[in-house]
Amino acid sequence: MRETVAKHLDHDPEFEWRGQNVTRIENLSDIVFALALGMLLLTGTPPQTFSELITFLLGIIPVTAGFAILLLIWNQHFVFFRRYGLADNTVVFLNSALLLVVLFLAYPLRFIFDSLFGFILASMTGDFTSLLANEMDYRNSSIGVGIFGGGYAVLFTIVSLLYSHALKKADMLGLDEDERILTKRSIWIQRSEVVVAMLVCVCALFTPMGAFAGGIMFLNWPAAVFFQIKFKPTKIGPGSAT
Repeated sequence: MRETVAKHLDHDPEFEWRGQNVTRIENLSDIVFALALGMLLLTGTPPQTFSELITFLLGIIPVTAGFAILLLIWNQHFVFFRRYGLADNTVVFLNSALLLVVLFLAYPLRFIFDSLFGFILASMTGDFTSLLANEMDYRNSSIGVGIFGGGYAVLFTIVSLLYSHALKKADMLGLDEDERILTKRSIWIQRSEVVVAMLVCVCALFTPMGAFAGGIMFLNWPAAVFFQIKFKPTKIGPGSAT
């Protein structure tokens, strides 16, 4: 009875969680994600003057953007291990690759979103001195957006491979029909994220859109809605998957 109540109180109540115990893989992963999140916030030297303090506080805006992306990946990672509880060689390899990319992209994420925020402020004030001092002219900004798109695509490629591996193990895991449908939904949403991110990368590097190609990321929302509709669980009510 306790397990039944806990299942329906959880944020994922309709998918049986097969990963009941936190593994060493997850412990290491949480440490790496925490380190990457710290790297986003703790860049540069501590503020020494009031103006530096204000600049540091304003930095919460670009930090929040990078923070949200890393937390999005962390949540996908968390749900994967709770839903499937896999820890075979393939999962260890893919998880290791994911952690390496997360660590590698922490500083670029901060730099790119700092530059985007700086561009918005410069556009409001007409003073682009700080951006140019950081070598963030239009060409370099375009390259920065391309790096963001490429890194985002790599992250979601690895996550989609993890979920695809779980689907291959569906019989072994005892996934019911709705759980298989939900797994397919996750995979296709992640693949759409990869496609959109690669489109951002290509448009930023090789078209006149340049630094403004980042706006293409908004295509992720309609793509996610489409796959939510396409892969709809068959059952309704308690015990079904959503």
